[in-house]
Amino acid sequence: MSIEIKREDIIQHGLNVLQLVGSHYICKVCINSGNSCCKGCEFLKDGFGCQKRNTSCTAWLCGLQKFFLNEIGLLDEWENLWEQVPGQWFRRDNTPETIKIKSLLNIEQLDSKVGKLIATKLELFVKEGGNVDKLERKLNLDFELRNSDNIHPLYRRH
Repeated sequence: MSIEIKREDIIQHGLNVLQLVGSHYICKVCINSGNSCCKGCEFLKDGFGCQKRNTSCTAWLCGLQKFFLNEIGLLDEWENLWEQVPGQWFRRDNTPETIKIKSLLNIEQLDSKVGKLIATKLELFVKEGGNVDKLERKLNLDFELRNSDNIHPLYRRH
C-alpha cells in the first residue's frame, strides 16, 4: 500500500516533524553563532528566511540534527522517508508535484523537550568557547563514516 502525497505536503510534513521535535531550538543556537546551512543559497532572503523551500533542503540534515534525531530514535525513520522522495538535488529538486510513498512519520509521540535541552547545552558549549561549526562538521563526518560501505571494517563504528 502507498500514499499519494503532493510535493508541498511532504515538505510541510517534514517541517512539522522538525518543529515538533524541537530542531528549531538547535538551529537557533547555530544561527546565533554565525552559522547557517542555508548560507549562500539564492532563495535565502535576509531577515525573512527561505523563500523557496524544496524537498532537498527539507530532507537534508546537518551533523547536529543527525546527532539529535539519532539520539531521539528518529534518524532512521527520517532517512527512510526522504529516500522515497525522488528528484532531490543540492538546493534544488525535480520532485514531481505528486509522489507515492509507503508512509509518513508518526507524529503522535513527538516532543520538543529534548530539542530544547540539547539547544541549552549547545548554548553553554558556545559560551564556554566551543565552536558550533567545528562540532557540526565533526558530527557530520562521524555519521558519514558510520554509514559508509567503503570503510575498512577496522574503522567502522559498531
